[in-house]
Amino acid sequence: MANLEKIERKQKSMQPLLEQIARETNADRVQELGNQLAGMAQELAQMAKGLEKAYAPARGSGETRVVLTKDQRQRVAEATGVALDTLVLDGAETWDPQMPKMSSATVERLAMASVADRKLKEEKRKAVKAILKELEAAVGDSPAPETKAAIEQFKRDHLDE
Repeated sequence: MANLEKIERKQKSMQPLLEQIARETNADRVQELGNQLAGMAQELAQMAKGLEKAYAPARGSGETRVVLTKDQRQRVAEATGVALDTLVLDGAETWDPQMPKMSSATVERLAMASVADRKLKEEKRKAVKAILKELEAAVGDSPAPETKAAIEQFKRDHLDE
């Protein structure tokens, strides 16, 4: 794990490259230096994420889990076509206090909504992958850097990878 001193050293080690890129007139050399800086910046980002994770307060799962009864499982499966044994709700601080007084019908509706949400996400992911496949086929094997960057941004925005 990186500590703050290592991160600061990494930042300082980038300074000469930044100064060099500012003075450089050769486009190929500027690109080469830019690539080096990008790699170093990525390493720096990873180091910072590790440090952030180390100092982040420990938290529980933040989930409320509700095991469905046999009848609830059957009704949810009939309504959605998906067999669901356990309903998982994010935000335990919201759901935990409500569970003791929540009706079984509400639990079933939440389970059905959860399944619908999951199906929607799966369909969106399939559609995005199909769009990406068409885009990549349309631009060929060697797209312009701007096109490649736009496709990568699209992936980050819509695939959560």
